[in-house]
Amino acid sequence: MKRLLLSAFFLIVTIYLVMQTEFGHLIRTGNLEQIAAYIQSYGWVAFFISIIAIVLQTFFPIVPFVLLAGANVVAFGLWPGFAISWVGAVLAALANFLLARYVGREWADRKWGHHSFAKNLNKYAETKGFIVILFARWVPVLPSSAVNTAAGISKVCFRTFLLATTLGKGPAVLFESVVGHYLVHWEQHKGKLLFIAFGLCLFMLGISYVKRKKKLTLLS
Repeated sequence: MKRLLLSAFFLIVTIYLVMQTEFGHLIRTGNLEQIAAYIQSYGWVAFFISIIAIVLQTFFPIVPFVLLAGANVVAFGLWPGFAISWVGAVLAALANFLLARYVGREWADRKWGHHSFAKNLNKYAETKGFIVILFARWVPVLPSSAVNTAAGISKVCFRTFLLATTLGKGPAVLFESVVGHYLVHWEQHKGKLLFIAFGLCLFMLGISYVKRKKKLTLLS
């Protein structure tokens, strides 16, 4: 009961921040220049506001993470903005992971723990959880919240999740920070964005090819 009350309190506070505050309203509009100006107006406190915004975005993805990362780049510059977004993304993932583990793990064990699939999944999470989480962070179409929640209800240990997330989020957040910056200055970076989109398409096609090849190998 305490877990449910704590989780409900956390969600109520988060909803209030998103729906009833000026910054929450700006996040919902998705206007990067206004978000960046609002962040900058708070001076050194802006670092914490940016991190809070990323945590809120994890639970209520009203705007894509790439836009908040772009706003941070506009507000602080590329490398400081990237660092802030990286810290925020890791903290948001940890909050999501701990909430899933604190609330959902026992329920998931009772519901599906006796199934052979769940047992094999937990065994795999314990032995190869680091690699799975690390590479999951690098797949653009895989929602971060899905990775966090799945890890939270599995038996992967907290330290493994923290290390894999910290390392895996680095390249992903840097990429999204650069893309977000390009989106803000769309007119000057059309060619670069088209090149990135083409590269992502090739990447996804490559993943599909590897999956098909692996499947055919297993069937042969």
